[in-house]
Amino acid sequence: MTPAEETLARALLGAFRPDFAEREATARQVAELILDAVSAGLPLSRHEPADVPLAELEALAQQSDVYAWEGAPGWDVVLARGLAPRGQLPPGPPVLDGIGARPERTQQRGELKRRAHAEAGRLIALSRESTQGATASVLVATHASLLRLVGLASASSLLLLPEDADAGALPPSRGADLIREIEDRGESFALAQEEWLARLMADNPATSDPIFRTFYAGLSQSLRVAGALRLFHDEAAEDRLAEDGEALLGALGTWQPVRWASMRRGAPSPWIEALCPAAPAQEIPLRRLERECAQALESFSRLWFAGGVSLTGFAALATVFTARCAGIAALWEELGGGAPGP
Repeated sequence: MTPAEETLARALLGAFRPDFAEREATARQVAELILDAVSAGLPLSRHEPADVPLAELEALAQQSDVYAWEGAPGWDVVLARGLAPRGQLPPGPPVLDGIGARPERTQQRGELKRRAHAEAGRLIALSRESTQGATASVLVATHASLLRLVGLASASSLLLLPEDADAGALPPSRGADLIREIEDRGESFALAQEEWLARLMADNPATSDPIFRTFYAGLSQSLRVAGALRLFHDEAAEDRLAEDGEALLGALGTWQPVRWASMRRGAPSPWIEALCPAAPAQEIPLRRLERECAQALESFSRLWFAGGVSLTGFAALATVFTARCAGIAALWEELGGGAPGP
């Protein structure tokens, strides 16, 4: 560890319960993650070119669940039994809501960059506060900020890469049909990887490209995430928080777009309008959580029923789904998600 990482790790110890067995290992791992994010975010906070910093932040997705084989047990475990008592935090800004509020690509790109600049500044300020002596609340706020930056960084590919003129039409949302399938199949929905792949390859010529198999290896893991999102949605609708965020955090931990980089292109601006509309005004936090879960499921339904989607379309929809999961996980933990019951 560097001296800066050691200093931050010591300061983070105050955020954990004294009887948390993985306290020191988790503090070290979180310190490294925060400082890596700060290093990537500093150019954004100075309004320097965004491409490279955003790529570095997206690469941190795999570390954002704070799991190591012989180290930290995973952020969901940290929330459940590792942190000192904490209260509910003010919700941070949305990741995707409103980026598509204007139809012009320049406006959409500018809004995404503005949010990335602001979130980078927020993360840097929280990391400085943590160095002075972290509390559980500050640590959760810092992690939530990191998740939002990962979500924004992932979504940036949709607007910063050259637009694909052959992306085709955005497939329709079939959220209600997806929900019925999840309900009818129950736990077996998460095990439908082979069925889904066979159907996509039979119905969609684009899937014959060899790179699609590499892409699908990651995409198939989202089946269990969709089931978790349904639970998150239903709990929020009843004014409760789902207890376990492992699946959503895992969606980020398995995000590896570098493995199928040739599939990534800029998404058409009308796609951004449809997938990232403005949020309702004066929305209370649990209604926001409920709505964002519904929108994530709608994005996933476009993938589940993707009969004629281009490779660009597959990559774009998976990106939107991942960015939605990042924003949902951040909001959930800010509202107290994952904390042990009274």
